[in-house]
Amino acid sequence: MDSHAIDLLELPAIRARLAGMTSFGGGAELALALVPSSDPHEVARLREITREAGSLWELAISGPGGAHDVRDEVGDARRGAPMEITAFERVRATCAVAAEVRVAVMEHAEAAPLMAEVADLIDDGAMDRIAGRLDAALDGRGGIRDDASPGLARARRDVAELRRQAQDALREVAQAVRPHLQEGFITERSGRPVLAVKASSRSAVPGIVHDTSDSGGTLFVEPLPVVDASNRVREAQAREREELAAVLAALRALVEEHGAAIETAVEALAEIDLRLARAALSRAWRGAPVEAGEPLLVDARHPLLDPATAVPITLDLSSMRALVVSGPNTGGKTVSLKTLGLFALLHQCGLEPPAASVRLPVFDTVLADIGDEQSIAESLSTFSAHVRTLIGVLDGAGPRSLVLLDEVGAGTDPSEGAAIAQAVLGELVDRGTLVLATTHSPELKSWAVETPGAANASVGLDPDTLAPTYRLAVGDPGGSHAIGIAERLGMPQAVLDRARESLGAERAALAGLTEEAERARAAADRDRAAAAEALREVRMTARRMERQRERLRARAEEERARMRAEAEADLAELRRDLAELRREIAAGRKLEDRDRRSVDRQKERDRRLGAADEVARQAAERLTTLAAPVAPDRAPEVGEHAVDLALGVRGVVIAIEGDEAELQGPSARVRVPLSRLAPDRTPAAAAAPAPVAEVRPALEAVSPEVDVRGQRAEAARTAVRQHIDRAAQAGLESVRVIHGRGTGALRAAVGEELAAHPLVRATELAPAGEGGDGATIARL
Repeated sequence: MDSHAIDLLELPAIRARLAGMTSFGGGAELALALVPSSDPHEVARLREITREAGSLWELAISGPGGAHDVRDEVGDARRGAPMEITAFERVRATCAVAAEVRVAVMEHAEAAPLMAEVADLIDDGAMDRIAGRLDAALDGRGGIRDDASPGLARARRDVAELRRQAQDALREVAQAVRPHLQEGFITERSGRPVLAVKASSRSAVPGIVHDTSDSGGTLFVEPLPVVDASNRVREAQAREREELAAVLAALRALVEEHGAAIETAVEALAEIDLRLARAALSRAWRGAPVEAGEPLLVDARHPLLDPATAVPITLDLSSMRALVVSGPNTGGKTVSLKTLGLFALLHQCGLEPPAASVRLPVFDTVLADIGDEQSIAESLSTFSAHVRTLIGVLDGAGPRSLVLLDEVGAGTDPSEGAAIAQAVLGELVDRGTLVLATTHSPELKSWAVETPGAANASVGLDPDTLAPTYRLAVGDPGGSHAIGIAERLGMPQAVLDRARESLGAERAALAGLTEEAERARAAADRDRAAAAEALREVRMTARRMERQRERLRARAEEERARMRAEAEADLAELRRDLAELRREIAAGRKLEDRDRRSVDRQKERDRRLGAADEVARQAAERLTTLAAPVAPDRAPEVGEHAVDLALGVRGVVIAIEGDEAELQGPSARVRVPLSRLAPDRTPAAAAAPAPVAEVRPALEAVSPEVDVRGQRAEAARTAVRQHIDRAAQAGLESVRVIHGRGTGALRAAVGEELAAHPLVRATELAPAGEGGDGATIARL
């Protein structure tokens, strides 16, 4: 790729932003050195890598935060150079992070094979051994643990004991010579304990003078009885230094022994870090995966512009080899060129450019001539500098090249400049190069109209205010509107009239036609926007009507249910009356058998019985009408209240098997055809209690493990507490909490939370194959 074009298109600024998304120095170094690939196979691989990294990023797979680029430390170990304790701390942290990252990525190897391919380069066994050995030796506060070796532990115990003895001896002497002391405190000089003795009492305290005060009135004396004890302390300290040096030498040998594995791990972490950063940056600016094909950008936004104010552009270059962009200054011509060029570089670096959708080929090179490159030092004018750049473009352009030319042919006589521009563009088109050029030249606009494979485009301008809209329209040339802009800015009218006369009738007519076309296009855009707004309103109205229809349907169902309930109550009352009447008739008939004179009463009862039968028959017909089946708008789902349209049975659907459903009613469970069921929208169903059967979350819906690495203690506590609650509800027997090793603070916080949780009956460290002391198993 052409380095000059990379700088002009501001890829270094993107590299810096990408480096800011990385987690450690190794990834940032790769980000800052990122270059676009011109190999189509490699670019396709980069696209897939970014997709995989994005899926891991969405799964909260964190980058190698906490790791360090310790390749220099490994080099020091190989050379036998002394290593500071901070160097060992950096190596320990890096090895621990490398082991954790490898485990996290390899868990998703099937979904992200290209990411797993890099993670598999990390020797997790070696990383665990190194981190474990360094953990056992380092105290985490910039020192070496007492138990780093038996000899060191013994030496430090000796130093402490002998120092105590020396202090005791010094206090005894101080008590004895208290009147001769300037101060009652005990201090040190040159690492040895001394007393502050009055200069006038020097002979009263025999010993070695190590220092005097500025005034000379105080002598700092190490009493003779303490000298021997202090010497023994010094000897013990010497042995301690020897043991400490032996421990550090052993640790340096450990790093040297595993140097290759550590360097490989750092390089793998850097690559994983870069890949995750590419995915994170792509999502941060809402990038779109790039499809292979002829250039098409839809709602593309330049990533270095403020997304809140940047106006997206749509650029379709299908079946096109040259696009000539014209229009007023500050209208967005150069930004359009830079957007396409930068999108091509981003795509070939493995990033997803910010747009609604993107389609791009793989260019073997991107060449650009953008901006004023005059050089006083080299005695080059603007035109000379452009010509030299154009020569370089012609030398490097081919059928798979993208060429971006800003104000091509400018800086010299307009006619000659236009001729050179046409010749350069014609040569590039003949080679099959894709070229975008900005211009104010009418000749170049005409060339785009007449040349096969070329087209005009214009940047938008409000025809009334002449303010730029920063939108790009392919198909029509744009006017410069220089006179109109000058008029808007207050140029005297007499000067403007002279300018229009000097322009000539033909040029004035052409400018007028261009401006008229732009007004028509602006009017069409306004009409299109109004139509889109009207369509949006129509769709919103349709949605409102549909919601209203649903509400009416629900109310109708409620009213139907109410009327049915009333009819059922009336029918029950009539049946009770009818039964009572029948009992009376039976009793009357018994009496009539004994007394034939009750014929009139018998006729009256028969009449009442007939009337009651008729009323009952009418009520039953009304109830049957109300219970008539209504075609359901959809089949109910499991757990939903439903009604059998044929029988009127209501209940909760507890199971669906094939074309049958199992319905749990108030007192019985029945199987009915699914086609006869409809959702029960009555108020009684809405207020009905949940099904008797307990509905528990599906076990597979809750993960048996929760990863809190990289979180702060309080956030980790909350995540663990919530996950334990969900796991218990889902019926899990245990949960693995992954907290990593680190300093142990996160593990302690997780342990406290699990110990306090009422649903946890026991905890234990995970087996070695499941994370060891980097994870805790909670038994529920």
